[in-house]
Amino acid sequence: MQERIRKLHHNRIFALVFWLVVVFAAIVTLPNVNTIIQYDGQPQLANTSQPVKASQVRNHWGRNLDGTYTVNAVFNNPAGKLTNKQLAAINKTTSSLQKKSTYYGIQKITTITNTPTSRPQLLSKDQSTEIVQLAVSHNQGPVRDIAKQLKNEIATVGLETYVTSPEIVSDAANEHIASFTLIVILMTLLIALVAMGILFASIIAPIITFLAILISYISTLSLATNLAYHWNFAYSEYTPIFLLLGISLFTLLTSFWFFRDLRNLVDEGTDSQAATTQVIHNLGYRILISTLSLTLAFGSLMLFKFSSIRALGILGVGFAITGLASVTLIPVFAGMLGNSLFWPKKTRPQLADHKLWRQLARFGLWQPWIAVIVVLYFAGVGLFGGTQSHLNYNNAQDIPNNQAVQGARVLSAHFGQGKATPVTLYLQTKQRLDNQDQLYQLDNLTKKLRAQPGVAAVTSVTQPGGQPVTQYYVSRQLNGVTTSLSGAMGQLQSIRNAIKADQNGLKQKDLKAEVKRLDKLSTKTDKLVSQSSRLQSALSSVQSNTSTSSSSSKAARRYIRQLNRINTDLNTASTTLTNLAAAVGATSSDVSTVQSNLSTYQESIKAVNSSLGQTRKQVQKLNTSINKIYTYLGGLQNSEAAKSLYLTPTQLASGDFQQSLVNFTDAKVKTTYLTITLKQEPNAKTTTKTLQSLKQVATSQLRGTSLKDATLTFSGQPVVTSTLQEQFQHDLPRVLLLVFGITLLLLVIFSRSLLQTSYWFLTFLASAAASYQLTRLIMQWLTGNSQFNWQVPLLAFVPLTVLAVVELTQLALSYRLNEAPLLDWLLPGIHEVGQTMRHSLFIVIAGVLGLLAAESQVLTAVTLITVLTAIIFNIMLPLMASSFGKLSVVIPAQKPYQFHWPTRKSAAKRPSRRSWRRHHTDESTDHPKDDQK
Repeated sequence: MQERIRKLHHNRIFALVFWLVVVFAAIVTLPNVNTIIQYDGQPQLANTSQPVKASQVRNHWGRNLDGTYTVNAVFNNPAGKLTNKQLAAINKTTSSLQKKSTYYGIQKITTITNTPTSRPQLLSKDQSTEIVQLAVSHNQGPVRDIAKQLKNEIATVGLETYVTSPEIVSDAANEHIASFTLIVILMTLLIALVAMGILFASIIAPIITFLAILISYISTLSLATNLAYHWNFAYSEYTPIFLLLGISLFTLLTSFWFFRDLRNLVDEGTDSQAATTQVIHNLGYRILISTLSLTLAFGSLMLFKFSSIRALGILGVGFAITGLASVTLIPVFAGMLGNSLFWPKKTRPQLADHKLWRQLARFGLWQPWIAVIVVLYFAGVGLFGGTQSHLNYNNAQDIPNNQAVQGARVLSAHFGQGKATPVTLYLQTKQRLDNQDQLYQLDNLTKKLRAQPGVAAVTSVTQPGGQPVTQYYVSRQLNGVTTSLSGAMGQLQSIRNAIKADQNGLKQKDLKAEVKRLDKLSTKTDKLVSQSSRLQSALSSVQSNTSTSSSSSKAARRYIRQLNRINTDLNTASTTLTNLAAAVGATSSDVSTVQSNLSTYQESIKAVNSSLGQTRKQVQKLNTSINKIYTYLGGLQNSEAAKSLYLTPTQLASGDFQQSLVNFTDAKVKTTYLTITLKQEPNAKTTTKTLQSLKQVATSQLRGTSLKDATLTFSGQPVVTSTLQEQFQHDLPRVLLLVFGITLLLLVIFSRSLLQTSYWFLTFLASAAASYQLTRLIMQWLTGNSQFNWQVPLLAFVPLTVLAVVELTQLALSYRLNEAPLLDWLLPGIHEVGQTMRHSLFIVIAGVLGLLAAESQVLTAVTLITVLTAIIFNIMLPLMASSFGKLSVVIPAQKPYQFHWPTRKSAAKRPSRRSWRRHHTDESTDHPKDDQK
């Protein structure tokens, strides 16, 4: 039994079983990678960041809007202005959507019909595009599924329709990355397989390498996804790709070292198991220090709070697993197969002597200062070009033909660039916001923010359409007051004129004349009454006389008949006169009464006339005062003070304003929000400065007001972009310093030389900086865009670090294990290392070519940076190593006077360059190597 166990151990079967168990457990427990990318792929902002605080405010908003996000349903007529028929079709579509709101999780629909005050924000100025805003619950389902369903639901004949929002665009970016992740993985593995086949002219060796890469990758990916799924560990949308990139490159390089040494030993006749053990012994230290360097360098990134950088920390574990697999898994198959590992070509190919590094090293030893100038030039180009100023933080740049991105572009074209990505300012206070004092301060804040550079429009509870509501302002109200005052002044002038006319009609002289005429009339009436009495007596006397003489002659009788008729007429006249006398008497009495009344009225008229005179003077004074008030109010109306908000109780209770309160405040009316539309879409140059200006303005505007204690929280895609930019720019220099510092420190420890290792590492940094700028120029020529996505430096950081560690570790070990002086080691040592560097260069270039399988500018840029860095570094490293190595020996050995410009006499006495070089070379051989370091 012990013998069997010993054989199993000798054949490394236990290691194979261990890796089979590990990979089986990794596959079984591996969560859905696409789901992890969808939900955890976006950068995770700190809980203290503004966007996270804003989401917490929104989650407790009330009005059935808790946990919702805004989606824009865009209706566009590419032919021009929306027709009445098309507007009716949009209303019909919206009504249908309202009926299915429960199914789609729509909590609120805002249109130009139900919210006319927001019409300027929902209908473009050219009237070709209309927006219907939907408040959709996060609990309804995945964003991409809701977007697809809504896109189908809002389809309207004759119109182009889109469903877009910053959340949908970000999810589309994740979906796009997930779509090509599998392709990149397969192509990278395939190219790795082909590369190893080319190097060893074998089929079996590439398969073993492929298995080692696959097992290490699946184990690390499963660990990373499970940490993200169960413990909310940082995860990036590019995590599967950079894990594969780092693990495949490191596995290819270590496998190449292993198989190369193994073939040398096997060809010499060594037993396969013994050869395997010997290779492990020879390469163990090199693989150990490379693995340790990469593990510590990337593992240290877990100390950062920024999730996209912290996600890179899992690579430290990945490199540890890869290093362990290189010395345990690959030897299992190497010991089993032996020389069969290199089937079908069993004879080792003859390797030509690679002299490029030797020639470059010779040039560096011949003209060291020229080499120094070259490296300083490349370093200057990289530093002068910078990195952060050429980065953008827009996820939509790399998404091809997505309807959400197209919808955002339509909004930018018809409403302004910042329409698709507005900024939301939440204002929380302990006071209710439905009174004049608070609303006045909110309106002032709205106007102040709109006046800032880079701001296109601001909507708020007092300005729901992005423009002031005229009837809410003092100027409009003063206009009505001044109009009323103008009418009152006209009426007062009319009253004044009427009083004047009445006063003129009540003159005392005319009244006295009328009284005199009435007195004359009364006297004449008295005489008439007296005469009427005498006439009646005479008539009575005539009647008596007529009766006495009735018996006279016939002539007399005829006369009597005539007299009788006359008597009858006189009797009638007498009766009439009697009545007239009675009437005249009554008239005389009435005239007396009238005369008395007129006298009394005359006295009253005097009092009235005096009163009217005083009233006229008061009306004139009142008219003058009102005229002054009118002039004052007219000036006030044209002043800045009249532009202030003032809502009357009637306006506060109006339907339009109550609708604004519902739209812009929470259920408690103690939190409101302002929507700020910027003039430009989020970018690295202006967005952060604009947001900082808005924060300062908002804080200073509320200082000293009733809202001075209000809490301000900014959110929106520009705020997220700015937060990412600030965190990335803050952490990137620290990442570079930490990782490269750890790498340099370990190289110094392994090589036991601070100066030479620093020169080599400086060469690597200059190569990387130069390749970065060259890639930027190439991408500008290819795509017309000179800005990299902010993920490019992080992704390129992985293969570049592997390249630096692998090549510099080999150079450092060669330098340490050589006992010759530095100048004696430079040429042969660099030449020896250069014999395998061409293979490393080939492996690094082949390892990143799989990234080109994805139609992604990000991965294309990473590929170009890696390839150019590998080429430039392999050209500059032998040049710089020899140049700096010689100068580090020659310069300290020179005497001070030899740095002065020689005179003719001294020049004649100076030795020739060849004899001087020979002299110092002989002196340098007398110094031990440790002193030269």
